[in-house]
Amino acid sequence: MTMTTANEPGAPAAYPINVDVIRPEKQSRLTNFPLFIGSMIRYFLLIPHLIILYFFGLVAAFLYFIATFAILFTGRFPAGLYNFVAGYQRWTVNVSAYTFHLIDRYPPFSMDQQPDYPVSFEAIQPDTSSRLLNFPILGITIRFFILIPHYVILFFLIILEVIVVFIAQFAILFTGSFPSGMHSFVTGYLRWSTRLSAYTLGLSDKYPPFSLK
Repeated sequence: MTMTTANEPGAPAAYPINVDVIRPEKQSRLTNFPLFIGSMIRYFLLIPHLIILYFFGLVAAFLYFIATFAILFTGRFPAGLYNFVAGYQRWTVNVSAYTFHLIDRYPPFSMDQQPDYPVSFEAIQPDTSSRLLNFPILGITIRFFILIPHYVILFFLIILEVIVVFIAQFAILFTGSFPSGMHSFVTGYLRWSTRLSAYTLGLSDKYPPFSLK
């Protein structure tokens, strides 16, 4: 499982959590068929992933809980635990991108970044983590409350995301392609929501930006 550290010269300077999706030139009309037919096909195909991610999500939450005690005493998220939580997040992003019709390639059963896969998730582990924001039980409560403005915005964004994907399915049916602007918006929504999840799981202590980019 790969992880970028804050000291690597290639690390992004902006936000330590990033998601990117390469827009395919052509997409399947079958798995993107309108009126949620394509979506139902995708969800059926994703059942094995959803089962695995359910259990991995429980493990990731438990490992973060353990990590909060390590952070309390050492000021650092143990690398092995960080890698697992980041890997779980990466797997979730891959599945979400497929669910949102951003790609047609079936997600890999892997926590690692696949070099030829059109979806990328990057988490840069900080050298030190906040003891307050990662204080056992209290820290997650603090994170939840300070993220409330994000949750309010995402409530409306997810409605727009569903509408955009619904329209895009008709575009794919007639043109074979997900319109670029719509694809960018849905990718931006995925990026925004992923940053909130990563922040909640302690992968970053830097407050998420109010941005699709």
